[in-house]
Amino acid sequence: MDNFKLTVLGTRGSVPVEGKNFSIYGGATSSYKVQAGDEEIYLDAGSGIVSSLPEKNSNITILLTHMHLDHLVGLPFFVALTQKDRPIEIFAAERVGLSPKAAIDKIISNPFWPCKIEDYPAKVSFHLLPKKFSIGQVEVDTLEGSHPKGSTLYRLTYNGKSIVHATDFEHNREACAALAAFAKDCDLLLYDAQYTAEEYARYKGYGHSTAEEGIKVAERAGAKKIIFVHHAPLRTDDELAEMERKAGAPFAKAGDEYFL
Repeated sequence: MDNFKLTVLGTRGSVPVEGKNFSIYGGATSSYKVQAGDEEIYLDAGSGIVSSLPEKNSNITILLTHMHLDHLVGLPFFVALTQKDRPIEIFAAERVGLSPKAAIDKIISNPFWPCKIEDYPAKVSFHLLPKKFSIGQVEVDTLEGSHPKGSTLYRLTYNGKSIVHATDFEHNREACAALAAFAKDCDLLLYDAQYTAEEYARYKGYGHSTAEEGIKVAERAGAKKIIFVHHAPLRTDDELAEMERKAGAPFAKAGDEYFL
């Protein structure tokens, strides 16, 4: 199989939301499924991952950007964890002196959850994140982003096509130059646009960006397509549609599929 596809499972930032005002763009938090041949790669494990039904014979890998709750809250409910002896590889950087396993154990354990990851039927392996590595035939490159206590940006390349995942990223001159080089000539760029330009003036330092800055990065990188992610938790469908119209580029919707 030579398919290379990204599916939006969840694209909301901070907390999940629900209701009629969030039905189009979705209310689940950050998670994206990338299918590349026999590989099934999840970018983050927010509440969006709960809706995913993994392929029976795929190889499952989860790449975590960082350990904030909105990017991790769906992990205990990921159906693949309930499948006996199903191999699952989890990669993440060390944050605040904690290994990926140690960080996840702080959340997925008593008194916050009745079991640890190793108590699930699946066979889960944790890995400290290398700067560059391969998942099957998928080449993975990483870059440290601009976010409080850090966040990892990912570039996945398969059969000459590439996806760059740049969420929880705050623009500044140095960070944008590094991201533009990292994303050079990519086919699809996922870019954090939680704030409007007006809002950003109030939330500078919170670790998120705007669509206007994303367009600049995409143009500088020569990215073929950009989609905006990490929507503000209370941003309604109507408000996101208006931001999308002004940006001239799509804001991710739950269920969207992108074929490369």
